Amino acid sequence: MQLLRLAEVPLSNRDRVYCYSRARALFGMLVLLTTAANLALLSWFNQNWLGYYVAAVILIGLLIYQKTITARFQPSNWLVRMTDHGLYVQFRSYLNRHFPAEDYTVVFLPHAEIRSVKLVNQRRSLPDHETGRPAATTSRKRQLLELELAGDLRQLAIALATEQETVLAKTRIGAEKPSTRYHHFPVELVAPDRLRIEWGVELSVQTILEALTRHTLLRPAEELTQDLVNLEKLSRAEQEARLLELAAAGDKIGAIALARRLYDYDLTTAKDFVEGLAGKPAQGKHSRN
Repeated sequence: MQLLRLAEVPLSNRDRVYCYSRARALFGMLVLLTTAANLALLSWFNQNWLGYYVAAVILIGLLIYQKTITARFQPSNWLVRMTDHGLYVQFRSYLNRHFPAEDYTVVFLPHAEIRSVKLVNQRRSLPDHETGRPAATTSRKRQLLELELAGDLRQLAIALATEQETVLAKTRIGAEKPSTRYHHFPVELVAPDRLRIEWGVELSVQTILEALTRHTLLRPAEELTQDLVNLEKLSRAEQEARLLELAAAGDKIGAIALARRLYDYDLTTAKDFVEGLAGKPAQGKHSRN
């Protein structure tokens, strides 16, 4: 295992690159633009202001999320690069490409250190904010590529924790912060020897599973359920871990709401508590050289 900065990753035309779909982002943008134009046109014909309003909301949404769209067309848009010697895995989200370039954001895993690989189909129970009911939940599915690894992964654990802290932690007064911080963590270390990669890229997970069978053992797929809502019966440490997972999954509002319910916090205290979870030293965490 070796940690690298993004600029240190060697590039080759022979690499098999797994990146997030540019065509899908472009298609989504065109659909929204077409919808806004049609609504504006219908409003002009019907002399109705409502279509103009909805079209304006769509255009404002596109302006807000333009960085998400343009990020798909940057060289940093890749999750895994597979070479003859191993895998380069980028654990910094491509959406946070504007973060400091001197950070370690890529791990190289030689094929010889990958003991096995398998697909994990995960179903998550998450708070549902759209219904307006506090106890409402929704279910989301994810495909995860799980690698069983050999060797000492403590430095990788530190790098992953540092990246999560950078994104989630409350900014200190006077500290410089990135203009935007996307709560997207495509890679996690779920055990001392197991790395999971969230597979949301263009090529299907089966393509890399088939490619890796030439180098390592392919294990049967696993079905996994995870409840990030009903935490009352868990220990305090387990509750905090789940709240942090919920915030890392992009639902910081849900994590704050759950903290209020679990600990009877007011809104400000719950917000500070969730933001402070990312700054807590993980067990075994220490400073990087």
